[in-house]
Amino acid sequence: MVTFRGGAAVSRSLDALTLARAEVDGGTELAAVIVDNASRDGTAQRARDHASWAELVELPRNTGFAAACNTGIRQVRDRDLIVLLNPDVEVPPDFLTRLGTLDWPADVAARGPAIIDPNGVLEQSARGFPRARTGVLGRTSLLARVWPESRLLRDDLLADPDSGSRKVDWVSGACLIVPAEMFRSVGPLDEGYFMYWEDADWCHRAHALGYSVIYDPALRVIHHQGSSSRDRWAATTIAFHRSALRYWRVNVVKSPASTAAAAVALSIRCVLKLSSLAAQRAIRTLLARRTEP
Repeated sequence: MVTFRGGAAVSRSLDALTLARAEVDGGTELAAVIVDNASRDGTAQRARDHASWAELVELPRNTGFAAACNTGIRQVRDRDLIVLLNPDVEVPPDFLTRLGTLDWPADVAARGPAIIDPNGVLEQSARGFPRARTGVLGRTSLLARVWPESRLLRDDLLADPDSGSRKVDWVSGACLIVPAEMFRSVGPLDEGYFMYWEDADWCHRAHALGYSVIYDPALRVIHHQGSSSRDRWAATTIAFHRSALRYWRVNVVKSPASTAAAAVALSIRCVLKLSSLAAQRAIRTLLARRTEP
């Protein structure tokens, strides 16, 4: 688990993990590593208070999500199974027990559970590999919000709680379950991604080596999304688009012309997104002031 100023969500996630840990029989060896990315706001102490049984690594600076994950992975590389878990993800009490019963065919590089928000709404945590149209037909697009069953989205948004376990292109790193040996075969997360898109990149490399990735809705977790980025909406939006450009340049089309075109398109999208978020915040602030006594 990588933390960075996660607030109360970190406590909730670690409390849930503690309950899940208590359900595991004594014959199973468990290790937990929390890597704090220089939060300096009490998050590290919160981790100590709520998971004294876990190893805490406090980094002197914010190295980014992928790099911090790799730090944690190195700490548990002698284990059989590694779970990357966001600090705003809440696991059910039987989560770790169920992981111990999973079958792992030699060609499966990773699994991802169904991810539900606190209101019970399914997140699109299983997807097709990004393409040029993903920018307008992705999981946060207008079409996905108003008509998620559209055939135009069928190859991009693959999460379905009723579909059963199935192969997909990639699953979200919010809860990524990987046999430890796969981090040796596929390699660590690409630290060129400060945050976002490192999960898609890793799954893309796994597919290139002949491995598959499984979406398994029999496993479920709750995602309190955005708890660590809500107050840094501008920085995280910019980081998202920078990482999207890196993914395009590394994995999609590598010509200078296509990279330049993608850079322009993503820059425009980033500006529009920032403008939209700023307007939303301004409207919320104005409405809050009007309702004040």
